[in-house]
Amino acid sequence: MDQLHEPPVIGDAFGAALLDEFFGTPSGDLHFVERSDGYLNAMSTSVYFEEVDSWSAIDRECLERLDGRILDVGAGAGRVSLAARRRGLDVVALDTSPGAVEVCRARGVADVFGGTVEALATDRPTQRFDTFVLMGNNIGLLVGPEEARSLLATMSTMAAPGARVIGTAGHIYKTDNPDHLSYHDRNRALGRMAGQLRLRTRYRSLASEWFDYLFASPEELADVVDGAGWRVSDVVEDEGYVYLVELKPE
Repeated sequence: MDQLHEPPVIGDAFGAALLDEFFGTPSGDLHFVERSDGYLNAMSTSVYFEEVDSWSAIDRECLERLDGRILDVGAGAGRVSLAARRRGLDVVALDTSPGAVEVCRARGVADVFGGTVEALATDRPTQRFDTFVLMGNNIGLLVGPEEARSLLATMSTMAAPGARVIGTAGHIYKTDNPDHLSYHDRNRALGRMAGQLRLRTRYRSLASEWFDYLFASPEELADVVDGAGWRVSDVVEDEGYVYLVELKPE
């Protein structure tokens, strides 16, 4: 065994990157998303702190659609929560990353919950939301067909009458990259959806635990949520790799 080789430390890699970015520790302004086949994608940490005037047109469209009491799922550094609050909306920011929770609070997000949607439902059983927002490609947090139905069922118990889910999703098939295409094929051979990615976040010597994240076409997404008490009510696509999706109760 190579004694010089050490595996990364398992921990809150995403949160550590956000903390360094916010509190000013020199970081190189990058973290990495590693796929289970070894493919690495370098990510600018600063995007999680962007003001609205730097957002994409799709993200600004999402923001315009928010109303009522908001649950910001996968809040990161709180960019959506802060933007919604400036519009006078009541927001709960939710993230499983302790570092993200700390950054949200330090940036002035008034109500931050550290944990899963299911944990929030247990902790605050009477709280109801008008809009569940999953921006920043966070429709991917639906994970896959079974997991999506479980998460959406939980959201149903937390939903005010007429509630909506609004977010952005990665359009998995807009690629000709052979590394991506071969990954899609391997997923299909394993009985998984082509765009079910197994990922982990890397930052310096830290790595998160592996997690699944879903990229799907609008048609696939409609099939995923079918029977979960929700339906795809609107899709807005641009020429890029991200589209807006809105869900309403069936």
